[in-house]
Parts: sequence; structure tokens; C-alpha cells
Amino acid sequence: MKKYVLTLLITLAAMPLLAQRTPHALGVHLGGSTLDIEYQYHFNKKNFVDVTVGSFDVPHGFMIQGTYNWNLKEFEDWTPNFATWKVWAGAGVGIGGYDTHDYSGLMLGPVGDLGFGFTINDVPITLGIDYRPMVAIALGTHSGLVDNGFFNLGITATYRF
Repeated sequence: MKKYVLTLLITLAAMPLLAQRTPHALGVHLGGSTLDIEYQYHFNKKNFVDVTVGSFDVPHGFMIQGTYNWNLKEFEDWTPNFATWKVWAGAGVGIGGYDTHDYSGLMLGPVGDLGFGFTINDVPITLGIDYRPMVAIALGTHSGLVDNGFFNLGITATYRF
């Protein structure tokens, strides 16, 4: 019985260390025009795909965005005992629905991503500030250019598992 308890304790203690090496991350993004659940798949230390699903221009729309991101620079020596700092950028596309007095219908457009944050050394958590602009075309009853996503400066928090 003691062996099983000891094995369980060692396994639980090692889980955060293993989590930092996995390619998956789940989190939230709270921006100026979006509130999203975020999923990331890290191909390696240099690039990752970020998919967000959530509300756009609360409560007027729903949005799914996908971006391909590059880690442009890592600063491992800024705070070596605490975290690794990094800058990332990416591009992609967003699609969703939008319903206001000006626009109503499907929304589609390009998405950008520029961020700065850090990954804590002993815990598989990344915190950051990022700018995710989106300019979309609304297609439907009232069509036009939706630029509310241009002001999407926010915070992001993800957990690697």
C-alpha cells in the first residue's frame, strides 16, 4: 500500500514538469472587443496555432478565430529564476455572426496577433498582453465593414497540459 501511495505522490508532483513539454494549451482571452476561450497547439518553441471561440462586441456577435503565430524572440535571461519572456506575432482569419442595428449576418475577415508575455518556469502557465485586430466584412441583411475588432487589445492566460 505504501508503494502505491508513494507512486501516486511522485506522479502528481511530476505532472507540472511534464505539462510544460506538451504541445497543448487551454485558456482565456479578455480583449477590448472579444471574450474568448482559447486553445493553442505548439508545434515547437518557434511556432503555434491559436484558435479562439467566443463573444465579439458583447453581446452582438459570436466569433471563431484562428491564427498561425511565431515566437519572434525569447528572453530567458531577464528573470531566469522566475519565467521566460517572449514576443509573438501571427496572422489568420476569423468568421462569425454579428447582429446590430448597423449590420446583421455572417462576418468574415483577416485577424492579426502581436503579443508580449511570460511562461512561468515551475508552473505551465503563460500570461500576456496582446493586440488582436480584426477587420471584417458583414454579409447579410445589412452588409458593410465591421471595424470594432480593430480595438482588440487584451490579456491572455493559458495553461499547458
